[in-house]
Amino acid sequence: MKRYTVKRSAVPVALDAGWDSEIWRGAETAAVDFGFDRNVSGHTPEVRIRMLYDDRRICGLFQVHDRYVIARKTADQQAVCQDSCVEFFVKPATDARYFNFEMNCGGTMLLYHVTKCVPGGYDPVPQADLDTIERYHSLPHLITEEITEPVTWYLGFGIPIAFFEKFSGIDPNLAGQKWTANFTKCADRCSHPTWLSWQELSKCSFHMPDEFGELIFA
Repeated sequence: MKRYTVKRSAVPVALDAGWDSEIWRGAETAAVDFGFDRNVSGHTPEVRIRMLYDDRRICGLFQVHDRYVIARKTADQQAVCQDSCVEFFVKPATDARYFNFEMNCGGTMLLYHVTKCVPGGYDPVPQADLDTIERYHSLPHLITEEITEPVTWYLGFGIPIAFFEKFSGIDPNLAGQKWTANFTKCADRCSHPTWLSWQELSKCSFHMPDEFGELIFA
């Protein structure tokens, strides 16, 4: 099992500060580079993730060196996994269920509170709660014509600690807590589909909470 330590920032984390900014350089970097036999398109993006937390949010920033990029889903709770998409799967220690924060490169999000990824096994998170999650995206919200040339894009998110208090009953003092999580990348319906994971998985399915890695809050 891989482990990722989320460091605490003494100042509010700016999602758009830049990958090489002082604040984001202080975070650990994890590579999302475990592939699957299903990846036969000949294109493998280079994906990295950094995470931090501050007094009120858990924040992440993905860096993706990519090609064949699309963002055709523009309304939350649409199937953004069909676009160029990065994902943060996380299960708080106090919760029997997990969350799948799926975000396309344009910042559109799909988010369920999941017991099991089957019909009736999950609850869509209401839009009012989705609206509390900050998002930063370096590419346009809508990309209908595939970007076939090499492009580097960034997707940042800031999830209120209060969100996890509401849904999972966590202690808002995160220091020392150990959750489980995974970081993933997919693009189901671009011309060169790919699926990548931070944690090694036994099959090409990201909804596998028993195979998540460890997320430790410093």
